[in-house]
Amino acid sequence: MIQMPKEFDSIFRYIVVVSQRAEQLINGAKARTESRHAKPTLVARDDVEAGEVTWRVLTQEELDAHRQALVEQFKAEVDAASEKPSTEPIPDVLPTADVELGADDDEDRDDELERLQRLLGMTRSTGTAEEGDGEDEDADEASDED
Repeated sequence: MIQMPKEFDSIFRYIVVVSQRAEQLINGAKARTESRHAKPTLVARDDVEAGEVTWRVLTQEELDAHRQALVEQFKAEVDAASEKPSTEPIPDVLPTADVELGADDDEDRDDELERLQRLLGMTRSTGTAEEGDGEDEDADEASDED
């Protein structure tokens, strides 16, 4: 059976004070008394029974002010979370120079792309005689007949 100190009017209030003190201890508070126990709940009980933990019953105005502060904190967190993301572009990790390509560079790039695609077999060749593409088509047709 729990022996309740005389300053508490009910066992429920005693349990609430001890549990709140245990939460403080868990969050890093130092014990106010020497205790032979290692568990935070038992150390908290020793602190409360020694009279080292002060407590009082809050008035209705104090409770209302505390609740209002919690509501305002919650609203601020919700507003911060619901802010729209920035429309600014995300910068590159390494800055790059903006190089404008001329018309000749675009054509060279296109020719290079087509050549690579042909080498990889991604596109059919155009069949021009000077590139020797006609021979490739004949070889493709012969392999299709096999």
